[in-house]
Amino acid sequence: MSSHKVDRVAERVLQGALRLWGVQGTVSRERDALLLRTDAGVKVRIVRAAPRGWTLLQDERPLGEAAGLPGLLRLLREELAPGAARGRLIVGSPLR
Repeated sequence: MSSHKVDRVAERVLQGALRLWGVQGTVSRERDALLLRTDAGVKVRIVRAAPRGWTLLQDERPLGEAAGLPGLLRLLREELAPGAARGRLIVGSPLR
């Protein structure tokens, strides 16, 4: 899967996760990263890390690294919604 498809999938998963966690915000794609902005003013850049995975930065301060989507979601939930219920998030294609 190309990195553009992975980034589109990650963008959609993150948008859904924000809704599940009760966090108001947006996720957008930039040339080299995903940018997550909450209505509370938190900005997190999610930069692709070679050969796979992501590095999370808040105001250029490293929040952590994740090898895959589960780790990325865990780091973001801990940072943005520590009181949100823990559980499994099923990532799949939408039914159409």
